[in-house]
Amino acid sequence: MGWRIDLLATAPPNDPTSGLSRVVYALGGALAGRGHRVRVLYPADDLAETPPAGPVATVPVPLLGAGRRPFGRDIAIGRNASALIDPDADLLVGNDEKAGAFDPRLTRPAGRPVFAFFAHDVALHTFDTLRPLEARRGLRQRIGNALDRRALKGLEGRALARARVVLVGSAANRELLERYYGVPADRVRHLPLGVPDPLDVGTKAEARLAVHVPADVPLVAFVGRTPDRQGLPTALDAFRRIRVFFPGARFLVVGSTVASEPGVTGLGVVDERTKANVLRAADVFLFPARYEGFGLAPREAMRYGVPAIVSRHVPLEGIPAPTAVRVVAGDDPGEYASELAELLADPALRREIGEAGRRLADELSFDRMADRFVEIFRPVLGG
Repeated sequence: MGWRIDLLATAPPNDPTSGLSRVVYALGGALAGRGHRVRVLYPADDLAETPPAGPVATVPVPLLGAGRRPFGRDIAIGRNASALIDPDADLLVGNDEKAGAFDPRLTRPAGRPVFAFFAHDVALHTFDTLRPLEARRGLRQRIGNALDRRALKGLEGRALARARVVLVGSAANRELLERYYGVPADRVRHLPLGVPDPLDVGTKAEARLAVHVPADVPLVAFVGRTPDRQGLPTALDAFRRIRVFFPGARFLVVGSTVASEPGVTGLGVVDERTKANVLRAADVFLFPARYEGFGLAPREAMRYGVPAIVSRHVPLEGIPAPTAVRVVAGDDPGEYASELAELLADPALRREIGEAGRRLADELSFDRMADRFVEIFRPVLGG
């Protein structure tokens, strides 16, 4: 007999902007395939919109009561989701700071449902990493940042304190939880994220045709929705430097907007097929992230056989550098440019690294993630 599991996602099932939500729905589908009854609750601006059919039940959460206070939307989602949780659920999993606003009766330390918190990211660390990068706007901004940080710490801290099990996607996040919140190691379990299967978009030449890139020019790709966090300015600077030596080179940016400049095309948020065409067409994937909880984007590129250049901040458990991925030790764009130029100049090296990365990333399936999930919770839930 399977478990009854409620998962909280950060976005609707048809929203292409949230990589974590895609993981939540895919994990839910894999768990449903193992006989568990799974529902995914998600924030919905339009309750009348019918979500697409899938292997798991989906429950829209209204955004009523979202005030203007710091993280007011997240608080409203957590509170409103509380009323929709299955009263007979065995397990409730929150995936970000919204879970800190759950009704405390749902997250009591004993009984049902068992409450687990998936710290795919340590939000307070992300806040401390990114807010200093913003343009300074004076006293009002500093006060706003202080209020935001206090609210975020309260929400994330409550979710962590109430959770019977804390899940992380990487050892780096385990260390951050201890540093920021003092979470003991015996409450933390490692759950590597699954990576979506590659879409069949045809050959590399066909993919190039689909994204309007000539077959005979070097192509670099970047995928990221939070450009400052994921290092887009550094990536652009590195590309400008190598374009002196590869004058026809192109750089496609997925998920973020960029100013127009020679060789650079910003595609913004795209559907999955367009992203798949970009990855299939690319020669190199560039990802100079300042902080990544797991590094889903480079692993997804690896599944397409694209050699990846990443920062030292991307967790790479089980993916050895430099044989399967190139890791840049510093934050200087010149270091990324050197790695990029070497790979673009050597097709054989690209194939070697790309194939090694693909073999390792192929191991990160959602079936394996679901197996690990069941292994973690069997001692707690039984069955």
